[in-house]
Amino acid sequence: MQALSRSGPESPAARGRWWIHALSVGEVLSAEPLVKALAQKNGARSLIFTASTQTGFEMAIRLIAPHVSAVRHFPYDTLFSVNRALNVIRPCRVVIVETDIWPNFLHRLKKRRIPVYLVNARLSDRSFHGYTRIGWLMAPLLSVFGRICVQTDADRLRFRALGVADDRLMTVGNIKFDQAPARMSTAEKKQLAQKFNLSADAPVWVAGSTHEGEEEILSIAYRKASAAGIHAVLIVAPRDPDRAAAVCQIFSRSGYGAVTLSQMEKQPAPSSVVVIDRIGMLRRLYALADVAFVGGSLVSEGGHNPLEPASVAKPILFGPHTDDFRWICQTLEKAGGAMRVHDADQLAEWVVHLIANQADSRRVGRCAYGVFAKHRGAVERTLAAIDAPVDSVDP
Repeated sequence: MQALSRSGPESPAARGRWWIHALSVGEVLSAEPLVKALAQKNGARSLIFTASTQTGFEMAIRLIAPHVSAVRHFPYDTLFSVNRALNVIRPCRVVIVETDIWPNFLHRLKKRRIPVYLVNARLSDRSFHGYTRIGWLMAPLLSVFGRICVQTDADRLRFRALGVADDRLMTVGNIKFDQAPARMSTAEKKQLAQKFNLSADAPVWVAGSTHEGEEEILSIAYRKASAAGIHAVLIVAPRDPDRAAAVCQIFSRSGYGAVTLSQMEKQPAPSSVVVIDRIGMLRRLYALADVAFVGGSLVSEGGHNPLEPASVAKPILFGPHTDDFRWICQTLEKAGGAMRVHDADQLAEWVVHLIANQADSRRVGRCAYGVFAKHRGAVERTLAAIDAPVDSVDP
């Protein structure tokens, strides 16, 4: 079993706790507004939070720990580890956010008659086709959930096709819309700008959650934008911060002075490209940006969350591969709050246009924020769905 690390003191006599689980960084970020609402409703001492990956655990320590009694690592999916975790935590309910379905874990919950819910659930094309091939396994696993709260009606139809009874499914929207915007005061923005040695008039282009193969495209686009007279500071936040040094080399080979944030902190000096080598900064960086590119979308990674820049009214760019956020990206495009690009040329063209035309940039940002504001409320609907009575699952 993975180490049961804890974020703070916990009463050994605690009982009747909710166990909320998220796979990694993206799911932890999604879980934050739900955890806050549960803490407000039931009290932080009634909540335990787990994450599967180390980066997810670290993000949970930063964001979730103040709202729960403990943050732990999720156990390995062996009967011994799962039983030990259940004996220690003694949950009255379990809530899994988006994904991370483990057979032994669900089996033991069913055996112990502990209600479990899947929330903010979605099925991408890739996941749906994969689950369809092992429908004989997925149908009994999914039947353990007392309720599955899905993001869209399309997700509901896919879960139904996998054998989930319709009365166990509820379309509630996406709880990512309920995340708190990264609002910063003028003084806070100035302080963050100083951290990056930005001049007062320097335009800022933030590329968030980028993946291997994507930074090469960004470096070409950056060169083209510079050649067009747009001398922006590019802040790149790789999805894996351990890649920061390698990402710096990509831009250095293209002739640009690129440094990691840690290097800049040790030797403060202006740089045209700064690569973030830690987690937990992206929301605030989007608040600082003039234009935002959301990564994982120019390569086949399914894309990442465009609501973070939308929540701070920034114009958004993303690539063609957005299966994991299909409905959100399509809605942003339709509303005029985001543009889809397919290569370095289109990326550079939009960056040049948005930075050179501030009125248009502000209009696009307002449209993006409008989408974000319009679809809030999924957390409240999720809590109502969890509280609604469901038929008990047979052991």
